[in-house]
Amino acid sequence: MELMKGVHVIETYATTTLLVDDRLVLIDTSADADAGKLMDYLARIKVKPKDLSTIFITHTHPDHVGGLAAIKHGSPAKVASSRIEADFIARKRVYDGPPGAQRHPGTPVDVLLDETRSLLLAGDAANNESGLRAMDDRYNVDPKQHRESIRKLATLHFDHAIFGHGSPIKGDASAKFADLAKRL
Repeated sequence: MELMKGVHVIETYATTTLLVDDRLVLIDTSADADAGKLMDYLARIKVKPKDLSTIFITHTHPDHVGGLAAIKHGSPAKVASSRIEADFIARKRVYDGPPGAQRHPGTPVDVLLDETRSLLLAGDAANNESGLRAMDDRYNVDPKQHRESIRKLATLHFDHAIFGHGSPIKGDASAKFADLAKRL
């Protein structure tokens, strides 16, 4: 669905997002099994993998990075991620945290990113499946650090938020994160 002009939310196991403006940016690639679903959605809106400029991966969980190799195979897009996740995505370092050892084919990260403050791409930083809440602790290497990350996000200003799991928040998203941080 098109959440707002130029922002498509593709419903897969872990939500994938496509930003359409002067360039096409795909955010997360879901699980390997969802690559066909992603390709079908792109075809429906007349976007080809070769049209993508950037594929941003929020983190290395298999339901966010699993489809990367398949999507990247037909695309000249640059792969972007945070510095923390880059070596795990490329499989230069072994990630053995929850939900378990990674099996995705390593894909090099071309661009290391800094934060942005108008649209939060939350990945698994929080969950909005049944209201905004912290992710279940079984998916976090360090639950205490996870809650600290939510508190840090609550200090930033952003209007909208898109999650790896759950509905996007359109408008006033940072205030909702501030409320969540108070409940932790």
